[in-house]
Amino acid sequence: MIQQLQNFLAPSFNSSSKDTVSKEIAEMTNEILDGQGYVMLSDLITTKEATEARQLVLDLAEQDRKEDKLIVQEKKERLYGLIYKADIFAKMAQNESLLSIVDAIIGKDAILGGFSAHILHPGAKSMGIHVDYPYWAMPAPFPKYPVLELQVIWLMEDFTANNGAPFFAAGTQNWASQPNKWQFKAIAKRITGKAGSAIISHGLCWHDTSDNNSDRPRVSLLGNYTPQYIHPLENNLFDYQPEAMENAPPRLKKLLRHNLMPKSKPTHGMRFMH
Repeated sequence: MIQQLQNFLAPSFNSSSKDTVSKEIAEMTNEILDGQGYVMLSDLITTKEATEARQLVLDLAEQDRKEDKLIVQEKKERLYGLIYKADIFAKMAQNESLLSIVDAIIGKDAILGGFSAHILHPGAKSMGIHVDYPYWAMPAPFPKYPVLELQVIWLMEDFTANNGAPFFAAGTQNWASQPNKWQFKAIAKRITGKAGSAIISHGLCWHDTSDNNSDRPRVSLLGNYTPQYIHPLENNLFDYQPEAMENAPPRLKKLLRHNLMPKSKPTHGMRFMH
């Protein structure tokens, strides 16, 4: 199914039939909710954009290392505050094709609870089998509905069997349970893909990175989309640069919660659900 659905969306909708697009979004949504638990969206950005973004991540990581801001765990590194540092990251976070699926599952009030880079250097080992935030911060069994998170893994280079491509255990979002390593090993499959693509997955779908046995860093970007009532995973003011938000589109401001926190009002501006 993942191969059949991979290419239905371009970076912007250009189908002659809105009904066809709506049907394909519904198929993707059903695959995430009740099928494999994940889908691949191909060519959301160009290979050139992915390559440039990858190099920018590595350059920014070196800068953060000098400023003692880089999160280092053995041969893995995490980099935060990216959206304020380059237009390409803001473009990715609010990609229209991606958000069409987020909106269909979580709703138009979804927020971006996190957006960071993950660098696996040569020799990096797997992270460990897990579900995503906020599920890992909750006691099991987890609620299957409403969906509390969708994760997006952006491929900044080709993901291969050799450089740390992730494993996903199809259908485990339906179990709404803590991962079991023996069950995971029995059913998990490695997901490879081309630079510029993105994997969007249910936060309850068990997954893990694999070892990076290549001779160069493997870079991904991770987006965490949640309902407005979930406490964000990351601090959206980390490395905040006001000029980056001055002319930002309303959807990006909403995703980053800047329009939910007016200084002149005592409460957050969340929409009342009734």
